[in-house]
Amino acid sequence: MKTCFKCNRLLPLTEFYTHPRMADGHLNKCKECNKKDVIANRCKRREQYSEYERTRNREEHRKAGRAETQRRQRHKHPEKDRARDMVFKAVKRGEIEKLPCKFCGNPESQAHHHDYSKPLDVTWVCFKCHREKFHGQVVVSTNT
Repeated sequence: MKTCFKCNRLLPLTEFYTHPRMADGHLNKCKECNKKDVIANRCKRREQYSEYERTRNREEHRKAGRAETQRRQRHKHPEKDRARDMVFKAVKRGEIEKLPCKFCGNPESQAHHHDYSKPLDVTWVCFKCHREKFHGQVVVSTNT
């Protein structure tokens, strides 16, 4: 058992990240407090991290890694790949219309499939709303 110096809760050691330079081999801040601090730091330094990621993503080995991951995902989930392809082609042919985001009205939207067996039954949502509403992720806006 160990006490977190931020929230003062007594928690088992499994709730602390390991750290080789600490006396007991674990950080003095619990995982939950550590995650909150990381999120706050990324929000505070959003532009710095964005530029860093843009630079890293231009490196050839990272491009190759992304391409390999996409290939594996397409192979692992062919029904998703097929549905996305069908929507792309239907929009290109004019069979379905790309609409603004259902939640915020952003014209830059993407298709969300509720059921991949119905490939043309989609909800149009922007990136931010897609992540927040359907995937439970918080997306920090870059607009200031």
